[in-house]
Amino acid sequence: MDFKFTDLVKHIAELDVATAQAYTMVEAQTGIKIDGLTDFILKFIFTEHLNNRDVTITILSNTLMINENTVRAKLKMMIGFNLIEVCECGCDKRLKKLVPTELLDKIMFLLVACKLKTATDISPVFKAMFSSGLDVFYKEYNLGESVSFKKDMKFINFNKFFNTKKDKYPQKIRLKS
Repeated sequence: MDFKFTDLVKHIAELDVATAQAYTMVEAQTGIKIDGLTDFILKFIFTEHLNNRDVTITILSNTLMINENTVRAKLKMMIGFNLIEVCECGCDKRLKKLVPTELLDKIMFLLVACKLKTATDISPVFKAMFSSGLDVFYKEYNLGESVSFKKDMKFINFNKFFNTKKDKYPQKIRLKS
């Protein structure tokens, strides 16, 4: 099989387009507006939690080089949709850390599985290299409902995860007891 760098660029661009379209449809379905900053914050909190590193408002503010009030405004929306929660840091009871909820974990795993399925549909090389191994992970993590963004335009019904919405924007970020 002859594979060129331009083929790789084309496949990555197609994956980006399919993913952006899917994100737009998920936003329309759930009513949650995920801008670039919100997307980064969600993914940052998720990945740092996977790496066993605490994330605080100050860390987010310094990482993004933006005002803490801007970070707080975004966090209030995410807390309201039960995507993240605020907990005590183990090292200092006065410090609050941000952790992903089970809902965010499930959504992140589903979105990554959908991206990988889309990549296998777009790129024959990616499919040949990873398809069989990925199928094992889909079964192991119970991701059978994930679908390729290219094949199925219905996507996943993310509304089922948001049974009851809390306040759209809670007044304060509070430490859960």
